[in-house]
Amino acid sequence: MLRITLLLTVLLSFAGLVRADDAVFIVNPAGADASISAEAAKAILLGNKTKWDGGGLIKLAVLTQGEAHEKIMHDFVQRSADQFDKYWKKMVFSGKGMMPVQAASDVDLIAYVAKTQGAIGYVSAASVTGAVKVLTVK
Repeated sequence: MLRITLLLTVLLSFAGLVRADDAVFIVNPAGADASISAEAAKAILLGNKTKWDGGGLIKLAVLTQGEAHEKIMHDFVQRSADQFDKYWKKMVFSGKGMMPVQAASDVDLIAYVAKTQGAIGYVSAASVTGAVKVLTVK
């Protein structure tokens, strides 16, 4: 299965359908919505939205580095990766939030989201596997 996924990713990359700098939100396939607004994505990333519309806690997972991380930070929270990290440290220190789960790689983040109900994160589009669902941002 992994070979098929890698082969499809390579083929799609060569076809120009998946670019290395594309970043997508992923969710645990159990009970998650198929889409969210850009405003909701920002609210989730900043800890202002902590429950899914259908109920259940949102469990945010973020990358600690890489192109996908930089793109999501720029496009959705209008902050640098360093500013985002400092924002969350301030939230934790002030008692207003708990630090999101951090992953060093797309593979680690996908594994966490796949096994954790209510989880949401982001990875490069080329890394997505069938273990998670891609969330459309409107």
